[in-house]
Amino acid sequence: MNRMKTTLPLLLMAGAGLLLVRSAQAARQTRATATALRSRVNPDGPIRAAGPQAMQNPPDQWDIVDEQSDQSFPASDPPGNY
Repeated sequence: MNRMKTTLPLLLMAGAGLLLVRSAQAARQTRATATALRSRVNPDGPIRAAGPQAMQNPPDQWDIVDEQSDQSFPASDPPGNY
């Protein structure tokens, strides 16, 4: 009986600690999900299709390098065929 008196509070504290950790993890995941949803590109936003036909003021001359550069924007790597 004496053993149960010490075991029960320990189990209750461990359970409370587990609930606290799970709650913190869920809150962190919720914040991460909200951030991801806010940072997604809006399909109706200012993003346009690549190419001069989608531009409001297209340039007079347009070559393959311009096309590839426009298609890769905003990627940090240049086209591989230069």
